[in-house]
Amino acid sequence: MARRKKDGRRATGIQSKRGILQIVTSKPVMKDGVRKVEKKWISTGLPDTPENVRKASEIRSRMLNSRPMSALDRNILLSDYIDIVLDKKKREVSDTTYSAYFYRAKRIKAYFGITKVREVNEISVERFLDDLFLTHQVQPRTVKDIKVFFGSVMDYAMKEGLIAHNPVKEVVINKNLADKYAKEKTADEEFFSYEEAQLFLSKSKDHELYELFYLTLFFGLRREEALGLRWSAIDFKNKTMRINHTVTKGLSINRTNTTKTSSSAREYPLNDEQIEMFSRLKEKETANRKLCGNGYYDSDYIFKHVDGTLYYPDHPTKAFGKLIKKIPELPQAITFHGLRSSCVSILVHQGMDVKSIQKWVGHADIDTTLRIYAKVKDKEAKREISDAMNNIISLKNYE
Repeated sequence: MARRKKDGRRATGIQSKRGILQIVTSKPVMKDGVRKVEKKWISTGLPDTPENVRKASEIRSRMLNSRPMSALDRNILLSDYIDIVLDKKKREVSDTTYSAYFYRAKRIKAYFGITKVREVNEISVERFLDDLFLTHQVQPRTVKDIKVFFGSVMDYAMKEGLIAHNPVKEVVINKNLADKYAKEKTADEEFFSYEEAQLFLSKSKDHELYELFYLTLFFGLRREEALGLRWSAIDFKNKTMRINHTVTKGLSINRTNTTKTSSSAREYPLNDEQIEMFSRLKEKETANRKLCGNGYYDSDYIFKHVDGTLYYPDHPTKAFGKLIKKIPELPQAITFHGLRSSCVSILVHQGMDVKSIQKWVGHADIDTTLRIYAKVKDKEAKREISDAMNNIISLKNYE
């Protein structure tokens, strides 16, 4: 067995201590009227090897060239530090995005408990990511999102001088576990074909949310856009509908005069049948207002309960899921958001060009449109090939 190297200096500002490389910084301080030099030892977590000495020197160089080290306690708990990072994030992102960060942080804090920031290492991160699969059966995409957030937290800690390197950065998600716990999903389950969309509308015509489903499918609306539709956005005279308000669910329900992206703010022309549909919805609202009297909750929103109270953001999602189960002919894995992708599917089927489809549904990135476009074309191509093969190669007649 090789003998461990003696502790000592390995490079400028790099010391070895118990086989682990340390970054040593110093700064002059005044204590009791005497000028002294105060040293701070920061463990890199890297074993004492020539290659790691070079890495440690690079880390030290980045630290010295960054802003001054934080006054935070180097013994701060990971859970406490994550809360500090969340406070920073809250100023930078929307409430919906912040809520996603909040729940990812909750997973990390629950696992690491009273672990200090500087005690987190690659092995503990690997075990944590594995535990997400083994204990909680979390999906690979969720594990990836949690790892990305965790990495950003440790990046902050490195910039603050709490740690010398980011232990999350080099960790790889266990592929075997990711494959084992991934839910089976096919490309065809994400949206309706042209024929399936027609069947869905015919089967849902008596549902309380039929008009909401119809508009989502016809215009490719996001859930927050459909719920955010207000009467002030409907111009009956000029026959137009504006998408300029959203209802989102974060840590709370947010109703704002903004859309997801600048390209999401758009205006649609309405045909006579759609104008008639909105007129009927307006008449229904007036009747409900009379029925409920003083108990009616008045607002400008179009889609709401009989008493005027507003739908919770999850309401159409759950209602759609229950409805699909009653129509076994349709893909059972499709979600409410699949209606938006189904709109793209129908437009592709009708031969519309990709750029026009992107503008119609308000995709900020044309890659999103292209991805759905490719799936639709692939599905149609396979169907054509199957039909062609059936005409060439046939089975025997089973009697």
